[in-house]
Amino acid sequence: MAKRVVYRVVLCMAFMGLGLQASTLLVGDPPVLGTGNCDPFGCPAFFGLGTFQEVYSSSAFSPGEIAINALTFIDFQVHNGGLPSGDTFTLSLSYTSDAPGGLNLTNPNNNITPGTSQTFFSGLLPNPIPQTGGQVLNIPGTPFDYNPADGNLLLTVTVTGTSNGSPPLYLDQSACGPTTTCPSGYTVTTGTAYFGSGFTDGNNIGGLITQFTYTSPFATPEPGSLLLVVAGIGLIGYSRLRRRTT
Repeated sequence: MAKRVVYRVVLCMAFMGLGLQASTLLVGDPPVLGTGNCDPFGCPAFFGLGTFQEVYSSSAFSPGEIAINALTFIDFQVHNGGLPSGDTFTLSLSYTSDAPGGLNLTNPNNNITPGTSQTFFSGLLPNPIPQTGGQVLNIPGTPFDYNPADGNLLLTVTVTGTSNGSPPLYLDQSACGPTTTCPSGYTVTTGTAYFGSGFTDGNNIGGLITQFTYTSPFATPEPGSLLLVVAGIGLIGYSRLRRRTT
């Protein structure tokens, strides 16, 4: 009985491994050279920022449903050792029918497809992680299920507090924006909107370059996972053969 349980656990874990392979996708390349954007994470107090939104075109994602587990923002252009603001940030993911360059600049709620918003992260931001040539801001969160066939992806960041990083964190932004010149071979995949005390702005520059870490239940299995499946099936087959010969 104990052996039978072990065999089943091994096989179950193998098939789970097939469906939960972590992958990454970078959206927004190439960056604007030699500069970055300190909003929303590095300098929200400079402009009285209350809410920041970034839309990601569904065309930047491969077909099929994924679960987004982490967002990573990159600082390779300024890399001044900047830090995020000490404010409380709430990051939410949702669907939107608005494309880059088409966000409503009057009310951020108008950009969110009703019933699709989910809090991804809320709290103080972690410190950036040093990387060769710069640093990255990695924010893990509650997995968000996203299917590009159902619309574009929207990130909404709300800020509670009135501080800036010291020095402020500047993050790489896409050179491809709704009104900026896009280098040959690239297309516009992101756009932004800003909401704060007495001002609204956006729909012109590209958004923050973002790396998505995600899992997919339909991902192509890695060789290691296939070996686990084969091993699990082999164990079960061996156990049945022993029963027949004893």
